[in-house]
Amino acid sequence: MIKDTQQKIKAIRYCVALGFVPHMEVVVRFLADTSDSPCDLTDIDVLGIMPGAEAPSLRIIFDCKTLNRMSPINRAFWAKGLMEVTHSSEAFVILSKPAIEAHRLAGNSFGVRLFSEPLFDKFATTASSDYLVPNSYLENISSWENLADIRKNYPRLSDLLTFLNSTALLQLIGTQGIRNLMSHMRHASGEMDPSKDMHRSVFKLALAQFSIFVNEMVRDFHNIFDPQVEKKQFERTLRYYIWGGKDNYDLRQKLNSAIKASRGVKDIEPFEFPAWDRFVDYFRLCLDSPLSLSATCLPIKDMAFRELASPVPDIDRRLSVRLRANNRVRQFALAAVSYFADASRVPHEFCEDFSRELNLLIDRS
Repeated sequence: MIKDTQQKIKAIRYCVALGFVPHMEVVVRFLADTSDSPCDLTDIDVLGIMPGAEAPSLRIIFDCKTLNRMSPINRAFWAKGLMEVTHSSEAFVILSKPAIEAHRLAGNSFGVRLFSEPLFDKFATTASSDYLVPNSYLENISSWENLADIRKNYPRLSDLLTFLNSTALLQLIGTQGIRNLMSHMRHASGEMDPSKDMHRSVFKLALAQFSIFVNEMVRDFHNIFDPQVEKKQFERTLRYYIWGGKDNYDLRQKLNSAIKASRGVKDIEPFEFPAWDRFVDYFRLCLDSPLSLSATCLPIKDMAFRELASPVPDIDRRLSVRLRANNRVRQFALAAVSYFADASRVPHEFCEDFSRELNLLIDRS
């Protein structure tokens, strides 16, 4: 059972209204831990990620508490520490009762906003009028609960879901994130059934995260990209970029050859990123309009949650508006799902279902 649901839905609605991709109850892990098993430090009630376009990506965190076991300023100190660990730019603490003015002013001085629920509503309304109305399927608390149930009903998808709601969201380097994501997808692909709505939801959640990672990579790579460069040189630079440099790639290539040789493989294929030729073409397409790619991330996650709820005409209309807000969204989303489904080795029906739904939403009157 999800606690403090009313406050968390307010946070999610605020995120969607301002274009942040929301995530609930995100597990924070210390990735540099030296123990054999990962260490979970805490969780974030709601994390919002604004994929970067003209500016770098932003993260904001929300601490939602109806029980006041700590003073407001102590909650602000705690949130400030969480900001540092998660590399977030701002934190909101939503309380059941208002904090005194001195606590609010002190929190503001180090990037933590202390709000009572009524004050947060007023603040959010001035930030965006879209906060006043139901705006997406992400605001349905039952869908978040259904998502949590997937781990129980389909335990073999648990590792992928844990990754998507923890390590992936706090990964700042897109190349590391996308390599980890593709590894998790390939391990889970044999368990995914396109006839099940929950499995289609998981696939779309993974696709949304894939789009966030690619967006980070495109922003980074675009600074060194020369549109006039020959394809072979572009491919070579992209290959080394994905693997963290030529030395890292060469080392992986040697390890790949050694492992396969020890298994008696004679014709050893070069080590490459999954579906490499298709990825090169997809990534080059994204570089044609690098500032447009970020517009695909939030609608794709909204589509994932649409699988977990009954369709609502008004919310479909709002989702359709977001999908049509940038004329590159359809092109980039279709190119992403085509590559991602192929490289992940999931049944092709996942790609067909997504493409059909996307076109229906965009073309609806």
